[in-house]
Amino acid sequence: MERNTLSESTMDHGFIKGSTIPRDFLRVKIFEGFVVDKRVSQNKKDYSYEDYTFSFTSEFQWVQDYIRDHFDLKYNKKLIPLLHWGNIYGPLEQSYSRTQVKPLNLKNSPDYTWIYGVEVQKDSCELVIEYDDNRRKGRTWHIPLENNKFIIFPSTHRYFISKNKGSQMNVFLSMNCEYL
Repeated sequence: MERNTLSESTMDHGFIKGSTIPRDFLRVKIFEGFVVDKRVSQNKKDYSYEDYTFSFTSEFQWVQDYIRDHFDLKYNKKLIPLLHWGNIYGPLEQSYSRTQVKPLNLKNSPDYTWIYGVEVQKDSCELVIEYDDNRRKGRTWHIPLENNKFIIFPSTHRYFISKNKGSQMNVFLSMNCEYL
């Protein structure tokens, strides 16, 4: 008997190791976007209305390079950045369940999304990825979110960040990428 893989859906996660990331600086840049209301979308009905843009910095470049290089080493796929943004969730707030692909524009949709924990109170929330396993529909995968932890997954999957059960704001950095 032979086996051929028709498609595969993976999710990778880990911690950025080897150097101290200036997460305080990243947090401040994301808060700047929040304070000056620099949103990805100005449409209140758009999922990206809660996403905040910020200026590209060398600290952000370091995080992006780490994830890109490790993904390339492991899978021989070169990630090309498309869009980055930050999110801030206060106590009892959570994100929308959403996907990053554009059904009417698949050609220009991202292949992967990654989320990085800039400032996350311990045991306060998790990333929930929704997926189907053939006829086993409506499955979810729950990954605790932590400081300095990244998660990368296909942009076709619906996902959300669960309710912040902590007493402080949680800050996340996200990016959409395509691959070569």
